[in-house]
Amino acid sequence: MSEKNYYVSDVFFKLTFGQNTSESKRLREFLLKNIIPLVPIHDLSVANPELTPQMIRMKNNILDIHMQNNQYEIDMEMQNSKMSVFLNRRFIHYSCRLIDYQLEAGDTSGKLKELIQIVFIRDIDKRCPRLMDDFYAKNTYNISQLGYLQTTIYVYLPYVNKIASEKECLSEFEALIYLMENGNVEGIKYEEKEGMIKMMKKKYNKFIKDKKMVKEVDARYQVQYDFQEWHDVDVEYAKKAGLEEGLLVGKKVGLEQGLLQGLSEGKLEMAIRQYEMKYHQDGEWIKECSLEQLDIFIQFILTDIGYKELKEKVLSFL
Repeated sequence: MSEKNYYVSDVFFKLTFGQNTSESKRLREFLLKNIIPLVPIHDLSVANPELTPQMIRMKNNILDIHMQNNQYEIDMEMQNSKMSVFLNRRFIHYSCRLIDYQLEAGDTSGKLKELIQIVFIRDIDKRCPRLMDDFYAKNTYNISQLGYLQTTIYVYLPYVNKIASEKECLSEFEALIYLMENGNVEGIKYEEKEGMIKMMKKKYNKFIKDKKMVKEVDARYQVQYDFQEWHDVDVEYAKKAGLEEGLLVGKKVGLEQGLLQGLSEGKLEMAIRQYEMKYHQDGEWIKECSLEQLDIFIQFILTDIGYKELKEKVLSFL
């Protein structure tokens, strides 16, 4: 990782908070009671504590922590990407899958449990800057939908620096977020009633001594960084290319129609480049897709879906 802050690595996050050990449970419950204080968490079990080298090497594998009890399904993950429509659609898609997976053949919807999705992200939603925010279905009178199953909570890590600049002493929870975001707690005052900072530092020191693990994490991060970087560049490239092409076409067929055509061609070019760079497969088939199929493509390209399944889903959408 470029800044060598492994606190924000999804691998370290899962190793620290997602294992069936007493320390991991204490750290996990500390986070949860500060994020979702009204939700019972004492009997939560982690459904996916395993973390193998193969899982780390899978570049688009989601290293989440999936917890459950009789009332709730709670999913928690660390995300280094920037806020975007594409990323949020990925979260929505994944949360829908987690709800769907609760039911087996013959089960009724009455067996469904509420899903709480918690995303730690290294970005801030500029529309409403704060440390945490939650999203769920509500009407225009601010009344939540009856029986609604899914809530997404974002923890915006960089915002803790603003809090630290304004407060004389951080709470223990704020200090833990500060440690994640900055890699240290030097120069700040903070409470430590439950020993969470010491425990995190202990786990971190053990982690960075495992040179083989660190090497795996560096390789994983670089692939994710490269993917995010070329995706961001391609979005801007496609916008620019689409507008330029639209202006040229607009001279012949009318500005409005030309812009629409140019933007469509920019979207198509971006889709082909994304597909070929991610899967190293020929993307010529995408040229035959309709605009609706391209929208389906965009929804799935940033998920962990394989290239064959992606192509099948896009082409089957008529």
